[in-house]
Amino acid sequence: MLEVVNRFFIGFLMIFALLGIIVSIAILGLGIIVGPETIDGIEKMEHPTDLSMEESVIQTYSEDSPYQLNITIHTPPITETSLLTLRIYGNGKSLNEADCLEDFSDPSEYVGLTEFNCLALIPYTYEKQGDYKIFAVLDDESSSNPISFHLDWTNYEKHFWDFSTTVFFLLIGVYVAIIVPVALMVLNIARTTKHKLSFPGEFTLHSLIHPFVNTSSLLQKFYSFIVSPYFWAFELIGIILILSYMVVDAQAWKSTSALTGFVLSGMAAFIIPFLWCAAWWYADFKEREPIRVLITLFFWGMLSALMAIGINTLAGALFGIIGLGFLSTFLVAPIVEETYKGSGLALLSEYHDYDSIEDGIVYGFVIGMGFAFIENWIYFLDTPMGSDVWGWLVLFILRSIVFSANHGFYTAVTGAIIAFFIARKFKAPGLGILIGMPVAALFHAMHNSSSILTALLGGGGLLLYCCLLIPIFDYGGFFILLLLFLRAVFTKKEPDGIPAVGESLKKPEIRASVNRKP
Repeated sequence: MLEVVNRFFIGFLMIFALLGIIVSIAILGLGIIVGPETIDGIEKMEHPTDLSMEESVIQTYSEDSPYQLNITIHTPPITETSLLTLRIYGNGKSLNEADCLEDFSDPSEYVGLTEFNCLALIPYTYEKQGDYKIFAVLDDESSSNPISFHLDWTNYEKHFWDFSTTVFFLLIGVYVAIIVPVALMVLNIARTTKHKLSFPGEFTLHSLIHPFVNTSSLLQKFYSFIVSPYFWAFELIGIILILSYMVVDAQAWKSTSALTGFVLSGMAAFIIPFLWCAAWWYADFKEREPIRVLITLFFWGMLSALMAIGINTLAGALFGIIGLGFLSTFLVAPIVEETYKGSGLALLSEYHDYDSIEDGIVYGFVIGMGFAFIENWIYFLDTPMGSDVWGWLVLFILRSIVFSANHGFYTAVTGAIIAFFIARKFKAPGLGILIGMPVAALFHAMHNSSSILTALLGGGGLLLYCCLLIPIFDYGGFFILLLLFLRAVFTKKEPDGIPAVGESLKKPEIRASVNRKP
């Protein structure tokens, strides 16, 4: 009975995943059709005479990006509930927005004021020339007359190409010296690794192309399909959709520099997730997992980014309407993302090779790294090399080094908890996600809590985040997970009586172990 419950639950998760994909495609498609906010709406607002701006001297060229322009805004007396923003438009499209009241710790500090200084940041957008307009907007109802100006980015493009050329050769060096050799090493080790088999020839090249060969039970057929190129094709369709959106959003086709920034950002985003996956797979030296399973899981992590982006966007918009947008990343995103990532682990919960804590940790980590690859790529595009060189470098260090393992760690927690139920022969191990996901989401939420802590406690909240929450929940949690993994690996017995891929299955004792129910 519980086995039936497990399969219905997995079916529900798959429907939920499909729903997430549909919602995301609808939202992303609508965003592409509608495009970024245009200047038309703001020009139709009222332009009261008591709302005006004065700017500092504007240079006609830029040596750095974003270009910074100090604006003095004159307003009617500001109230406690007022909203005051600067909105920057380039070639008629929205580029950036600044909250001119965010530096005040309490509304009482700005109530009644009629003059504010605000910084406008104009980013380079892979175009050598740009015409820009800046508006001061009060309560989303009225705006000042715009400040209009022209920027020539020719000098900055020279810096961009110098930087991107250096990055290109560094990335090529990393791929040639590290990524390719590690990939070849993994494939060579995988070729001779022994695996538990559900049916004869399960992990041969022939079964990869013909996944239903030699399978007898429906469960064998199902999992042979899940870890085959045919399921990868389904995952890749979703991945191509989100990559297509990223191309459109970044307008990668509009110039050589835009395409260069897009490609190099993707190459940079892939390096650390790949190396983490290889390291965890290699560390499980007594029973390394089949590579085809890890490919399925890495693709699932990438696809999870498409599943989550729609609901995260909707939640962010809804919270933004009530002025609590900062809560979305703390309350909603961790639950949504860990549910979608964890659903891939529930999908494999009856797979015969998913049978130990270390399996769950490796599987979860690989899914998390697939998700991190796409998410980091998106973050790099939001702060592209050609927009802010130093900002991009800082972002790369934070995303790819300082917090590189986070998504893997969160989902590995779910994987370990599902594996706990599997190891104890619970007939519905997929339900373990109901425990694992909240735990993973808690760690995830603590990592995302900087905005809410800063909003509530100011500088003290940021100090609490950096000096207490990050060491305890990020690095402390990861260290505990690592100790659990190493203990499980070193106390695990070597697989006994299990043939390597391609070895003879004629011995009775081997045939008996192979033909057991998965």
